[in-house]
Amino acid sequence: MLKQAWQRWLDRRLPRARQVQLDQRRIFIFPTGYGFLYLLVSVLLFFGGINYENNLILGLCFLMVSLFLVAILHTFRNLSGLSLRAGASRSGFVGGQGSVEVVLVAQRRPHRALWLRWLDQPAQEISVEPGEESALWLNLPLSRRGRVRPPRLRVESRYPLGLLRSWSLVSLDQVCLAWPRPQESHDCPADGGDRERQVASAGQSGSEEFQGLRGYVPGDSLGQVDWKGYARGRGLNVKLFEEPASGRLWLRYDRLEGVPVERRLSILCFWVQRLSRENRPFALALPGAELPPGQGEEQRLRALNLLARHGDTEAD
Repeated sequence: MLKQAWQRWLDRRLPRARQVQLDQRRIFIFPTGYGFLYLLVSVLLFFGGINYENNLILGLCFLMVSLFLVAILHTFRNLSGLSLRAGASRSGFVGGQGSVEVVLVAQRRPHRALWLRWLDQPAQEISVEPGEESALWLNLPLSRRGRVRPPRLRVESRYPLGLLRSWSLVSLDQVCLAWPRPQESHDCPADGGDRERQVASAGQSGSEEFQGLRGYVPGDSLGQVDWKGYARGRGLNVKLFEEPASGRLWLRYDRLEGVPVERRLSILCFWVQRLSRENRPFALALPGAELPPGQGEEQRLRALNLLARHGDTEAD
């Protein structure tokens, strides 16, 4: 009950957002163990100075207390004004790890010796100079398929003296996709295409008819690049062939009737990976969604993302 009340209070005070700027409403501050020891020594010096009427001891006590009060201001200012922005994300397979990018922006002052971590993982240190941005990638365990939202991010600092700890619990609005874990299957759940067909090499058209050239796009197969034209200064282009229907494989969800949903997706994921390694064109058909035929790294990523989002009713 207490934990739920704490979470509701955090959600009201620190709501999820794409970018968060830390201010007095979002920063908490408390002495560290070393800070409490420092205060205890100061109190003992105070009573010692009173008892022995020693002005030197009292002066040292007041100096220590003054230093502690100044440390409160500087420890708070080291976080105050810092902006955190949700960056890119890297997907992964269920049971592995993905990662998300957190961008830190310093506007008017430096922010040094910052520690960032999820509440159950080791922290990473980073510093940001005025007017600069620094990015930090944090690993995220992927325990289930689909969209995985990271937990609250703890941003902490003990700078400059280590007497106090200032921190904030930031909730950035970002997601990481967890792809199904590939599960091997000997039978390809596909329609169309000769499954024994080998993709023609770059210098041979096979049963394909040459159509023309188009500009290279990252993810295109390097085997289809017009290297001769590139050597002659014509730019980086990709050869286009008119491929017969027998050259395409349509991976279909409904070909695995009677198999549990997650296992279906894992089998399809296995074949997406295999066909991509073999550089064979394929398409993917799921209930309510289709991926047109294609090949290469971009096609693989689109297919894996489509599998990860299957059954997801959340809007983008």
